[in-house]
Amino acid sequence: MKKTIHLLIALLVLHLLLLSIGCKKDKTQKDPDKNTTGLYGFSNTEYTGLANVGNHYFPRPLSLRFGEGNDVTAWSHLTLTVWRRGDVHGKITKVEEGAQGQTSVTILFDLPGDEQFNSPQVYTISADKKSITGGSSPIISMVDMKLFPKDAPSIVGTWAQPDHPEWFPDVNAIAFLQNGKTIYTQGGKALYYVYDEGIRWEEKYKQDGSRITFTGVNPDVARPLITSIPYYGVLSSDGKILYVDAYEFSAARVSTALSTFPWYGPKGVTPWLIRQ
Repeated sequence: MKKTIHLLIALLVLHLLLLSIGCKKDKTQKDPDKNTTGLYGFSNTEYTGLANVGNHYFPRPLSLRFGEGNDVTAWSHLTLTVWRRGDVHGKITKVEEGAQGQTSVTILFDLPGDEQFNSPQVYTISADKKSITGGSSPIISMVDMKLFPKDAPSIVGTWAQPDHPEWFPDVNAIAFLQNGKTIYTQGGKALYYVYDEGIRWEEKYKQDGSRITFTGVNPDVARPLITSIPYYGVLSSDGKILYVDAYEFSAARVSTALSTFPWYGPKGVTPWLIRQ
């Protein structure tokens, strides 16, 4: 009888132990996308959209990525007293949780040593982690920044302003092909290397999540000559809009601070293309 009771107790303990292990396993699997290795609740996240970046005529495309620890990268085209473009690295120096669940993050960007405007930037991540605001000009001041998904949508497809074919003509319309090349349609006509042979003009592009580097083109019919212009862009959080900007403006056909008429798009507005 005693042996039977001891056996039943042992089986009960084993059952409870297995049940406990199962519950713990279920707890960790409830949210497979949740970061478990980062230092903060917002670690390993990315925000994309528009921000006032440096001294510029319109808000620029921006991708802001938080690493596992205190590392941050801001990807845009930052122009201050020292011209700079591409990744701007920074460090988180302070994190505070607000009463409403929001998170205040202070970042000091690593700008060139002779950059007189550098100062800590304070940003606020919303309680639901879906948006980030704050910052101050002329460093990086957020305009419309949303949480970007972990699985980035592909850029492959055609992007344009179908109701305004005259806007942003260097890139309107542009098709990103699966083979890593772009082809162009301008003024309703395909752009060719050799028209009679039907060879389309192609340029290379690169996608790194939300971050797109590619080429705009400006055909000069009078010479004839096609000028390749370096561009960059950032995908919106829903993957339906591509915010774009030129890395240099000597040949780019976008609005500038010197524009007296919006020949190439609305004045003071970031160029944007819509997924077709």
